[in-house]
Formats: sequence, C-alpha cells, structure tokens
Amino acid sequence: MGKLTREACAALVLLLGCAGGGAASRDVEALRAEVRALRQENDALSRKVEALSARVDVASARLARGGAASAPARADAPSSGGAGTSPLAAVVPPDLAVVKVAPGPRARRVPPPVATAIAISEPDLSRLDAVAPRGARPLADAAEADLRAARGRAGLDRAHALEDFAAHYPRHPKADNALVEASEAYAASAKDEAACAVARRVEEEYPAGDALPDAAERLAWCASRRGDAEAERRILERLVHEFPRSPAAERAAARLAQSK
Repeated sequence: MGKLTREACAALVLLLGCAGGGAASRDVEALRAEVRALRQENDALSRKVEALSARVDVASARLARGGAASAPARADAPSSGGAGTSPLAAVVPPDLAVVKVAPGPRARRVPPPVATAIAISEPDLSRLDAVAPRGARPLADAAEADLRAARGRAGLDRAHALEDFAAHYPRHPKADNALVEASEAYAASAKDEAACAVARRVEEEYPAGDALPDAAERLAWCASRRGDAEAERRILERLVHEFPRSPAAERAAARLAQSK
C-alpha cells in the first residue's frame, strides 16, 4: 500500500472508525461527546444573547420615555468603555444602578380639620338641681344638713350622731372633724374608752386630714387618763414638732412647759 493510501486510511480511522479496532471507536465517541458539549454551550450562549437583547429593548424603551430629563444623568456617569470594565456595563441601564439618595425635607404635619382636644371643666353646682331626679336634694346639701343636725344634739346622742355622719359620708371633708367632735362628746359623757377609740380612728383613717392635731391632743389626754406620763409627753412633743402652727400644738407646748 502506498503512502497516500495509508494517509487516507488514517483519516478514515479517525472519522469513521473503519480501522484500528476498539481504540478508533473510543476516539470517535470522544469526538461526538465534544460536539455535543459544544452544541450545549452554543445553546446556553444563545439564551444569554436573547436575554441581553430583551434587557436592551427594555432599557431603550425607558430611555425613550425619559427623554431629555435623563440625558444629564447619563452624561455625568463614568464611561463604560474604559479598561477593565465589563462588556455588560454597556447594556445595563443607568437607572438600575444602586444610588444613595439624600433625605429630603420632612413634610410638615398638618393639624386635623376638626379640634380633637376636649376641655375639662368642673360642673356648676348651682345647676345640678336641673338634672337631679325630681324631689331629690343634692348630696352636698344633704350631708351639710346631717352634720348640722348631729352637732345640734347633746351628750351621747351627739357622739352617736357624729359617728353616724362619718360612717355615711366617709369621703366628706369634715368626716375627720366629726370624729374628733364625737371623741370629745364621749369624753364629756365619761366614756373614756369610746373617746380614745374614736380618736385613734382619726389617726388611722385620716392620716392627712386637718383634724389630726386635735386627734393627737385627744390621744395625749387618753395617755394621761391611763397614767402613762411618758406616752403623753411623747405625743405632745410630736404634736409640737409636726404641727407647730396649729392651736393644738400651742396648747401642747403650754402643757409641756408646765410639766417641767
């Protein structure tokens, strides 16, 4: 076989696998696999080209809508043809870039069209009768009338009536004063235990009331009746120290001066 025949046979072995046995077949299969891989890469590149073409169409439409307003922004943008710049930068729209926008002026709050504030006012006591049930007396007037009636009594009736007033109107501003007066009425009727018990109620139930100095003075009297001079002195000193401007404190200071 001549030289030309051998070269032709070698070409046939590479392309058709007509000679060389199993090695030639493997070479042919490798070539076919490479062809298939190239076809797959070609398909992938085709899809990328189609996607980029679609993005270019979208960008062109946006630029057409933006008109002259977007021209200055593109002129200020850096050129995409420089060295080291990705080729995709040429087809990426400038308005897709991530930029930091400076905060604008805060919108001024506009008040609502209607007033939302509600004025709070105390009721006019002189007009409460107009909304009260017919025949009913205002509570304040009833309490004052009951207090006057209790003070108008004498002896134990006065003490009991004043205690009843404090029980019916415990939040009345004169409830603690009524208890002090009841304690004095019990003491005047020789009911020392009842007088001291009512005085202690004033100290326990109305610790911030204006009748507390008189109640303390009554408790000092109770200590004196028990013969506890030391307790009496402590109460009088506390009375002078805590309520220096009250009449009860003046009387307590006089008693302390006499005991020295």
